[in-house]
Amino acid sequence: MNRIMAKDISLDRGEKQLLKNASFSIASGEQVFLTGGAGSGKTSLAMALAGQAYVSGSIDSFYDNVSVFLPKTILVSQHFSFKNKFGLAEFYYQQRYNSYDSEDSLTLLEAINNESQDAIQINRLIAIMHLEHRINAPLIQLSSGERKKLQLILAFLKPAQIMILDNPYIGLDVDSVTKLNQYISELCNLGITFILISDSPEVPPFITHIAEIKEKQISFIPKTKYYPNHLDDNADDTGVSYALIKSLLMPITNLSGNEIVRMENVSIKYAEKTVLNEVDWLVEKGDKWLLSGHNGAGKSTLLSLVTGDNPQAYANQLFLFGKKRGSGETIWDIKRNIGYVSPELHWNFTINLSCLDTVLSGFFDTPGLYAKASTEQVETVNQWLNALNLTEYANTKFGQVSHGIQRMLLLLRALVKNPPLFIFDEPCQGLDEFHTRQFTRLVDALFADTEHTIIYISHRADQIPNCINKKIKLVNGNIAKD
Repeated sequence: MNRIMAKDISLDRGEKQLLKNASFSIASGEQVFLTGGAGSGKTSLAMALAGQAYVSGSIDSFYDNVSVFLPKTILVSQHFSFKNKFGLAEFYYQQRYNSYDSEDSLTLLEAINNESQDAIQINRLIAIMHLEHRINAPLIQLSSGERKKLQLILAFLKPAQIMILDNPYIGLDVDSVTKLNQYISELCNLGITFILISDSPEVPPFITHIAEIKEKQISFIPKTKYYPNHLDDNADDTGVSYALIKSLLMPITNLSGNEIVRMENVSIKYAEKTVLNEVDWLVEKGDKWLLSGHNGAGKSTLLSLVTGDNPQAYANQLFLFGKKRGSGETIWDIKRNIGYVSPELHWNFTINLSCLDTVLSGFFDTPGLYAKASTEQVETVNQWLNALNLTEYANTKFGQVSHGIQRMLLLLRALVKNPPLFIFDEPCQGLDEFHTRQFTRLVDALFADTEHTIIYISHRADQIPNCINKKIKLVNGNIAKD
């Protein structure tokens, strides 16, 4: 029995054609890993299969009338946002750290109970996702990994016969990925068909077939015959000029002293929940730090103190760029010294800006371009675009280029003002192998021998640049001892 039959489908994204007269079928019992280069159309095809995007040709889905699962196809997208208790407004980034704003947010358990009252299934999914200790946490205070876990729980509470998971592992620690794969394997055995998109070249154990989008067509092969084409470490990065890139990064001139961040006995609490406990941390000029820890360990909260977004900074002994927090500096004084890249910034960034204006906004630390850039600033951005071989996208809307190119543009946005500190929070999350390698190579080429300071977060060893020379690990809000 076929689950999906697609015949002569053509699919566009903006002015770019992704598929042309492609045909394929997915049989009952087949579990598909959908792969392809950045911008090849994986997410667009997933949306078309779920009935969320227009496609010419025909797509037919077939459901089992006696199945206990919903007779439909659902897409669990990469990004997950939620509104306040009244369903009126999505929360903005800084609200996560304002304790009074949590009163306007559902708790994790309330959000789950709004979808299902099946206590047995709810408790099992909460245990699988290791969220037992967070059931009373307001949604606004969840880390990005915990939000992803909640999104998956809500989807699995009402499983459909065909489920499409677009990068379900983003933001999850290694243990969570393992448990998620085990649970999906159980659902496969019960008759659900999964189509999975992932940025990792590693194929999950429950997958039976690989589908690859290439040259506007899609081909299927059994997993047993699939050998991923891992990138050659010496392969060319499509015209990236590392020599030019290096010449564009100027020495640091706007910082006196060696101290970037100093925390002394810093603790952060929300109600009865201690998120950071007596943290001591010194970051000096030129350090390249890896910040690690499980989902909910306190990494995002620690970063929020450094970026100036957490109001509890004023109640602690926190020094940024040699000055005690709360000694008269504005949040903009802090942010002008920081270049920041994260999936959360990416998700919430204005998609209607041109790629040129996206990078220019880095001079102003704004999510859009609200001031007129100078001729010198425009020239600087054009030089950076040229160095990364991205000039052709300068006048294209940010939302119309591939996910990988968008992330590279946000890196340039962080670079253009030449700050002394760069914070890269899961910067390769959701990127394919090519763009991941390109990103880490750029970081190494730019910063390996400079006095710029880096704080880098990643759950995956293959996404960490070689220039990292110091490590700090959080476990339940405490610094882990070596």
